Amino acid sequence: MNLYKRLLILICFVISSFSYGQIRFSETIQTSKTATNTEASLFFIDFWATWCKPCVYASEYLGVLQKQYPDRFYVVSLSEENPDVVKRFLKKHPTDLAVSIDYKGETFKANNTRTLPYGLLINANGTVLWKGSPTDFKKTDLEHYLRQNTKIKEVNKVLKVQKIKEEVFKADYMPSDDFEIKQLKNETFETLVSSSRGDYTVYKGDLKSIIAKEKKILKSQVQIAPTLNKTYEVYIKKGGNGLFPILEELKLDIFHSEIQGEVLMLDISNMICWDTHQIDWGENTANYLIDDTQIQADNVTFEDVMFQLASVLNLPLATKGAEADLDKHDWQIHHRFYNLMQTNLEDAYGIKATKEKGRFKTYMIRKKTP
Repeated sequence: MNLYKRLLILICFVISSFSYGQIRFSETIQTSKTATNTEASLFFIDFWATWCKPCVYASEYLGVLQKQYPDRFYVVSLSEENPDVVKRFLKKHPTDLAVSIDYKGETFKANNTRTLPYGLLINANGTVLWKGSPTDFKKTDLEHYLRQNTKIKEVNKVLKVQKIKEEVFKADYMPSDDFEIKQLKNETFETLVSSSRGDYTVYKGDLKSIIAKEKKILKSQVQIAPTLNKTYEVYIKKGGNGLFPILEELKLDIFHSEIQGEVLMLDISNMICWDTHQIDWGENTANYLIDDTQIQADNVTFEDVMFQLASVLNLPLATKGAEADLDKHDWQIHHRFYNLMQTNLEDAYGIKATKEKGRFKTYMIRKKTP
């Protein structure tokens, strides 16, 4: 390798190292209420948004880690939304984590943040040690990096606030019709983002995920050509059905067939449901809290919670013995270990669950013929 190439590599290395020297924010909403020090060895940047329900769970998960390691570990949740939007959200959903704003989106762009939730771990030198979905960052990972990174630095030297000119807040967009869909050409989502905005349910994600959500089936039960599976933002008036307006707007047809395969068969002939007073997360909060072991649900129907169970098991569900009621209930269902899930469903709700061969529907999405 000649001297010129070596010099070029060295320059690139130095530039990349200095580019991670600081994480720049436009505003600090609140400092950490849990971290016991103004210095730390490790800094975790939690990229999130108020409309992203998986982000809320990810932040709660990081909050637990922050409480367990309050000394040399510092977590900051970073949103690129308007500060007023974030402040309003925090009044209803308070957190002990530090919260900051990247209103111009510079830090999001610099770290190629395209999907949410997303996390970045850096040390006191600004070197990126880990990146990915925050819930994949485990306690053992944190302990490993703490042992390897003993240098400490002031939080405000690593997480630098750079004020920007205040901009006028724009109210949340609301469609004028009961249904609206628009393509998002420069955005991708690892999972479907579902949120509530006024009288509307809002989806952001690929078409296959949106259709599966509306049909309450697995993504694997939907077949669609990659050229049709684009990313969309969809507004559906609550109480309405969004599937057929989506198909009509995009000029698509849907066909179904039945196939034989393994299903989780639920015998609900003796089902006894909880009332709506077992779990109460208040108004304007997420209906679900889903982690590695259980599904908790506040005021949802049997059909809705079973769709969540099918999703985490990645297994189609079928029922027999009776018709499920359409009322809303509270739920707490274990899903990690099959035998424990069976016991939980039968003891808590009188539902007998067995894996067996059964028939279930699959759906084909095609472009309408002229």
